Amino acid sequence: MSRAVILKTELGQIHTIGELTQAFEGIASIHIAKLRDRVIASKSFFSELWPVYRSLRIDPKERLAREGRTKKGRNVFVSVTSEGKLGNEVAEAITDTLISNLGDSKNTEVIAVGTRGRQLLTQRGLPPVNTFTFPVSDVTINIGDIIRELYKYDQISVFYQTYESLRTQKIVRIDLVSAVRNLGESVGEEGETISSADYIFEPNINEIADYMESVMMGVAFLQIIMESKLAGYATRFNAMSRAKKRASDLEGEFKRDYYRTKRAESDERLKEVLKAALVKGMNL
Repeated sequence: MSRAVILKTELGQIHTIGELTQAFEGIASIHIAKLRDRVIASKSFFSELWPVYRSLRIDPKERLAREGRTKKGRNVFVSVTSEGKLGNEVAEAITDTLISNLGDSKNTEVIAVGTRGRQLLTQRGLPPVNTFTFPVSDVTINIGDIIRELYKYDQISVFYQTYESLRTQKIVRIDLVSAVRNLGESVGEEGETISSADYIFEPNINEIADYMESVMMGVAFLQIIMESKLAGYATRFNAMSRAKKRASDLEGEFKRDYYRTKRAESDERLKEVLKAALVKGMNL
């Protein structure tokens, strides 16, 4: 088989890879657009919920101390990573950041959201006390079990990859309770104060406040999950963009090699034909 034929076959394969990377790039872009809308909707929901909660208590910051939690005096570090090995470099960076911040703390436990995070933490001699599956769906994201577990701790520090822009993602640490407060402070303080002296609450005002706090923490953590997903899709988008460019560059190189080789083979065949004709003419 001639080298030109081999190059033509390889050129077709590279072209197919280029088309596939373009398709995956487009899919990642669609996911990013949809999740952005969900993040905006989540913030809108929180902005409606916070004034109701604030009106139940004079100082929600005191209520967010969450008296009566079962792991009072204990803190938790949460690693948020993917389920598989896709994006392994990001998962390793999150794990390393968590461990570097942990130090020699004796009152802090570790929880993993994402099996890849659990594997990396275990490999580094820090097996998590609990592991939750990172939500796969972009539509139905159930984090109820995670929030019920996190709600038991004093301080909740979450380590994850955040989305800043399509080209920029970074590993960050946030305190979940502070995140709820910050979201609330950005909403404002409008509305009347509702107290048990003026209204009848069922079951009671404290249980209602506790429930609303868990919901708001859920909203804040949901935004973390969606940002992590956004960052993951952005990382995938960038990887596909680089792969597409590399495939395009390779396609150009192979095209040049193919036409150069094809021309050389044609010239060689022409020489052989002329040589054969010359030999035939001399034998006549």
